[in-house]
Amino acid sequence: MYHSKCFRYSGPYTLAHDVEPTLQSHRDEIVKRAGLAAQEPENRLRQHDVFHGFNKLGKALLETNRLDEALRTYREARDLALGYLGQEPENEHWRGYLYVSHDRIGTILFKQGRYEEALQAYRDCLAVQERLEDRTPKTTVGQKNIARSHDKIGAMLVQLGRNEEGLKAQSEAHAIRERLPEIERESREWRDGYF
Repeated sequence: MYHSKCFRYSGPYTLAHDVEPTLQSHRDEIVKRAGLAAQEPENRLRQHDVFHGFNKLGKALLETNRLDEALRTYREARDLALGYLGQEPENEHWRGYLYVSHDRIGTILFKQGRYEEALQAYRDCLAVQERLEDRTPKTTVGQKNIARSHDKIGAMLVQLGRNEEGLKAQSEAHAIRERLPEIERESREWRDGYF
């Protein structure tokens, strides 16, 4: 029913003995990128760079099990994405970044045993992805993200003893995955007709 791999992060930082220089490098990079973005507020690439800096730091912190720091970092990334969405409500890139932030926040809260909060983060994640998919032709990546969010919501509901609701959420994920070949065909037809 529930796949624990949805919540696992591992990478190059897990085996490193001294990750402090790497973490400090990511922190310095954020400061530098934020300074450049402040000098060129109209330059969207600079703004994206700041978000990616937070994302890299958050991922490194998550992979080294520094969960409180990772949570703060991803919340900063989320707030950054929300701020830019306030300026550009239709920007799909910022919505995608918001999705990533909510997803990582949910993963951290899950690892901390804060299941109610994780459930809300995954619901926020699902809402962002569904809005993205409503605005554009359905994509297999978007639908996989929606299915993954349903899986994680289901897992949180089961953790909270709400098994029936959890099973329903995971059934929704399964139904989406069964439709993926059809969605891919429709998406390909749309792209072929568009370009």
